[in-house]
Amino acid sequence: MVLSALAEQWGGMTLWTYIGYAASVIVLLSYATTSVVKLRWVSTCGSALFSLYGFMIGSIPTGFLNLAVMVVNLYHLLVLRRRDELVTVRPVPLDDPFLQDFLQYNGKDIRKWFPDFSAPQTDADLAVYVCRNTAPAGVLLGKDLGGGVLQVELDYACAAYRDCRVGEAVYPYLAQMGYTRLRAATNSEKHGKYLLSMGFEKQDGQYVKVM
Repeated sequence: MVLSALAEQWGGMTLWTYIGYAASVIVLLSYATTSVVKLRWVSTCGSALFSLYGFMIGSIPTGFLNLAVMVVNLYHLLVLRRRDELVTVRPVPLDDPFLQDFLQYNGKDIRKWFPDFSAPQTDADLAVYVCRNTAPAGVLLGKDLGGGVLQVELDYACAAYRDCRVGEAVYPYLAQMGYTRLRAATNSEKHGKYLLSMGFEKQDGQYVKVM
């Protein structure tokens, strides 16, 4: 077999040992993710590599077990993609007790993405909740600059719901409210990439989205 010949060129089974270690690391990393979708994608990659490793070292049970895990992950990813999900967007008062609890509970994670954000000192005059299947998934706080422009102070999604669906729900809702332009500033490279993926463009040091 071609793969077996390649293994011999790399020092017998040494190549497959490295592949086994790599598969182990990938599977381990999958359990460090908080998003269900990311967990299954990373687990799928690790299982595929482990399956290859099992078959190539002659461990048929290992190969078939991880092949089955890969198929199960792909099935659930397909179900998650097709599943009808209830996504609701609702404005809430800035002094809403549940909103304050939400910001406090997620404060540590929020500061990772928005290091300059401080709930007690925010200039926001608009708060919008996004729920998925009635569970709080994210919140957007913004300041109305007039003329249909909203300065986004906080655009946060809980770790388990970071698959862009929060943004896909809240931005059209803001457009229905009459906003024609969103402005956002961030020092986070990851959040900047997210904003670009959601249709924002970099302008004068900020991210701008025309609705």
